[in-house]
Amino acid sequence: MSLWLIIFLCLSAGVQAEKSQAILPEKNFDFLANYCLNCHDDEKQEGKINLEDLDFNIQTLQQAEIWQKVLNAINSGDMPPEDKKQPKNVEKADFLESLSNTMVTARKVLSDSGGKITMRRLNRREYNNTLRELLDVQVDANNLPADGAGHFDTEGASQFISSDQIEQYLKAGRIAIKEAFERHANRNKEPFVYRLEIEDQFNPQLDKALANFEKNHAKFQEYFKQVKASSEAPENKKIMEEIIKRNPRVAKTPWRYLPNEAKHLKGAPRSKDFGLKDEAAAIFGEVIYTEDYKYHRQSRDLPLSDTGSYLMIVKGINRIDIKPPRGMPVGKYKLRVRGGAMADAPGFRKFIEVGHPQKRIPVKRFFEGLPFAYMQMTGTPEQAEIQETTIEIFSHSKKEIAIQERQSANWEDLRRKVYFRDRHRTGIGPVPSLWLDWIELEGPLKQAPSPFDKILIKHQDKPNRAREIIKDFGLLVFRGKMYEDNLKELLAHYEYRRSQGDSFEDALVQALSIILASPSFLYLDEPNDKQGPRQLTDRELVIRLAYFLWSAPPDQTLLDLAQSKKLMNPERLSLEVDRMLADPRAKNFVDGFTHQWLDMERLDFFQFDVLHHREFDDNAKKAAREEVYQTILHLIKNNGRLCDLLSSDYLVVDGLMANHYGIDGVYGQEFRKVKLPEGSPRGGLLGMAAINAMGSNGLETSPVERGAWVLRHLINEPPPPAPANVPQISRLEGKVLTTRQRLTAHQEEPQCASCHRKIDPIGFGLENFDATGKWRTKDKYKNKKWTIDSSGKFHKGPAFKDYFEMKKLIADRGDDFARGFIESLIAYSLGRSYAFTDDTMAEDLLAVAKKEDYRINSIIHALVQGREFQQK
Repeated sequence: MSLWLIIFLCLSAGVQAEKSQAILPEKNFDFLANYCLNCHDDEKQEGKINLEDLDFNIQTLQQAEIWQKVLNAINSGDMPPEDKKQPKNVEKADFLESLSNTMVTARKVLSDSGGKITMRRLNRREYNNTLRELLDVQVDANNLPADGAGHFDTEGASQFISSDQIEQYLKAGRIAIKEAFERHANRNKEPFVYRLEIEDQFNPQLDKALANFEKNHAKFQEYFKQVKASSEAPENKKIMEEIIKRNPRVAKTPWRYLPNEAKHLKGAPRSKDFGLKDEAAAIFGEVIYTEDYKYHRQSRDLPLSDTGSYLMIVKGINRIDIKPPRGMPVGKYKLRVRGGAMADAPGFRKFIEVGHPQKRIPVKRFFEGLPFAYMQMTGTPEQAEIQETTIEIFSHSKKEIAIQERQSANWEDLRRKVYFRDRHRTGIGPVPSLWLDWIELEGPLKQAPSPFDKILIKHQDKPNRAREIIKDFGLLVFRGKMYEDNLKELLAHYEYRRSQGDSFEDALVQALSIILASPSFLYLDEPNDKQGPRQLTDRELVIRLAYFLWSAPPDQTLLDLAQSKKLMNPERLSLEVDRMLADPRAKNFVDGFTHQWLDMERLDFFQFDVLHHREFDDNAKKAAREEVYQTILHLIKNNGRLCDLLSSDYLVVDGLMANHYGIDGVYGQEFRKVKLPEGSPRGGLLGMAAINAMGSNGLETSPVERGAWVLRHLINEPPPPAPANVPQISRLEGKVLTTRQRLTAHQEEPQCASCHRKIDPIGFGLENFDATGKWRTKDKYKNKKWTIDSSGKFHKGPAFKDYFEMKKLIADRGDDFARGFIESLIAYSLGRSYAFTDDTMAEDLLAVAKKEDYRINSIIHALVQGREFQQK
C-alpha cells in the first residue's frame, strides 16, 4: 500500500462536511422585484403565489415546488404577462440559468440520505451473475422485479419487491435448478459434431425454384400473348376503351393488369387453359418472376455455386437455419464456418451474424431478438478460411440457431430501402458479398464442474445425500451462513414432495428453488440496530466487496479470509482488491458500472436508418458499446490512467469497430489495443462511435444531446433538465438551414439561451462525427451542403477553432472528470445516491487520484480502504 493511501485513511476518518445548501444568489432579487413582485407580493398574491416571502434558501419540498413553478412559468413565456414590463433577453437568460442551477442543487439537498445505506437486494445483473457463478446457468431476468428508478441499479432505496413477486423468483429458481441438473447430466457426455454442406441444403431447393420460375413464365407469356391479341381484335375495341377509361394502368402495364380484365373480352382465353391456377395467381407469379428470377439466377450462375452457396440479402438464400437432428441441449458450442468474402465487397459486408431464427409469419425480423455473435470472413471464395466462435444455449433459448449476412434487423426496411434501390442501380439487386462452403457445430462442450456440480458429485453415493446437498447448497447460496432451522424446513419440504410421488431430482428442484427465492439470498443483509454507523463484519465486507468489483458472490478465498478475520488488515485487503480486479469477473463491474455511469442505454433507443447508415446495425451497436467497456477494462487490467478516457494515442477495438473506423489490419472478435497515427480524431471517449451515436437520432447528429452528455459526464457540470413547454421557433419552419443555424436560433430566446449557450458550442465541436461516429468534413441537409464549422467557445470559457482544440481543452479538465467519476463510483459501490454529505469523501479520493496520476485502480483501492465503504 502506498504512503498516500495511508494518509487517505487518516483523512477519511475525519468529520463529514456540513450538508450543503440550495440558495438562490441574492443578485436575483432585483429581477424578481422588477418583473414579478408587482403581481406576486404579500399584498396581491396573484395565482396564490407570494414571492415576497419565499425564502431564497430552499429547505423544503414545498418551497422547491413553488420555485419550480416560477421556473416553468418564465421558461414557457407565460411570465411576465405580455402587458407587463419585459426583461431584456440577457437578464432573463441569466436569471433562468441561476434558478435552474439552484434547483439542481435543491434536488440533491432534499434527497440527501445523510450517508445511510438502505438494505438492498440483488439487482437483475447480480442475480444472473450469481446463478452463473454457482450453477453455470442463466435465466431470463426480464421477468424478475425491476431494478428501480435510481441512477444505479445498486441503489437499495429504489428497489422494491412485493409478496406476489416472490413467485417470480421461485419460478426463476426452478428453471435454473432444472437447467443445472441438465448440464450436470451432459458434462460427461461426448460432444456431437454436426456438419452442414451448404450446397446440399440450398442448391436442390434453388434449382427447383428456378425451374418453376421458368416454366410458369413460359406459360404466362403464351397466355398473355393470346389475351393481348384478343384485346386488339375489332370486336373488343369499345370494350377496351371502357376498360382503359376505368383503369388507365391497363394501357401502361398491360401484362400486369390486362389479364384481370380478360373476362370482359370476347374470345379471350382463360389462365387455367394454360395450366395456371387463375388470373390473380398468374399475375402474381409473373411479378415474382420479374422481381426475383434474375436475382436467384445470378447466385446459381456464379462460380463455386456448386460447391457452396452465396448469401443473398432479402431475396433468396438470406438465412441458413442450423437444426442438428439430435437437437441442441443446453450448454456451450463451437460454431465453425468455412467461407470467404468477395474481394471488392465493402468492409461492413464481410461479416456474418448468428442468432435464433424468426419463425413468425409474416416475417418482420430475420432473427428472434438480437444477434448474439458475429464473425468476420477474412478469406475469399477462392481461398476460403475457417472462422470460429463460441455460442451458448440456455433453457430459455430457442434450441436452434441461424446465420446470415450481417444486416439491419428490419426486413421491411431492407426490402424497401436497400433491395429495390440496388435493383434499380444494377438491374438485379444487391450483389452477393459472401460465399459459404460448410458449417460445423460441436457441442455441448465439456466444462469444468460448477460449485453445484461439485456438491452433487461430493454426495452422489451417500445415503442421506438429499440432506447434505440441501445443506451444502444453502451454505453456498447464503454465502457461508446456514441455520439448522432452515435446513429442517427445507428437508421437510423435500420429503413431502417425495411422498407425493416426485422423483429424487424433482423434489430437490422444489427445495433448492426455495433457497434461491429466500431473503437470505436475495438481500445483501447488513443489519444495524444502532443509532449511528457500525463497522461491517468480515463476512459482510467480503460480500459488499464481491458485489462491488464482480457483481457476483464472493469466492472461497474471500469467504475463508472472512472466516479467519484477516480481510480487515489494510495490506491484505489491498492484495485482494488487486486479485479481484485481475479476475475475469471484474468485467461484470466494468459493464454494469460503465453502462449506467455514462448513460449508455440511449444507444438502444432507436434503430439507425438503413439507407444512410446501413453498416450501423445491431452488431455495430453491440461492438461500439463493447469498445467503451473494453477500454475501461484495459485501464483496470493495466493500472491505467482515468484521463486516457479524455485523450489517448490508442484504441481498444475488434475487427468490426476497426472496419467502422477505417483502420486496416485488425480482424476478428478479440478486442485489442491499437496504436493511432498522429493527428487521429480517435483516442478517448469523444472519438468513440457509441458516444457519438448516442448523440444522434439514428439519422442525423444532435449537437444538443452531445453537448449535454459532455457537460454531464466529462466536465461534471450537468445542465438542468430541459424545461417544459418551451415555445417552438415558428419562423424556422420549412427553411433549409445548417445544423449550426438551426440551433443558434434557439439562443435568441432567453428561456432557451440559458442552457443552449453552454451546451451547443460543445455539440458543434463534435459535428465532424456523423450520427454513427464516422469522421467527416462536410454535411448536407436536403439540397443544402456545407463545410462543417466545429469552432466554438465554452460558456464563460476559452474559445476553440476546431474539434482538436476543444478535445484538448476538455482533456485539461482532468480534475473535473475524475470528480464526476468518483461521485458515481461512490454511489454505485455504496448502494445509495451520492449526496452532499459525501463531499469530503469525494475530495479525499480526488486527492489520492491526483497524487497517483489518476490511476483508476488507486481510486478503487482508496474507496475500499475508506471508512464509509467498511461501515453500515
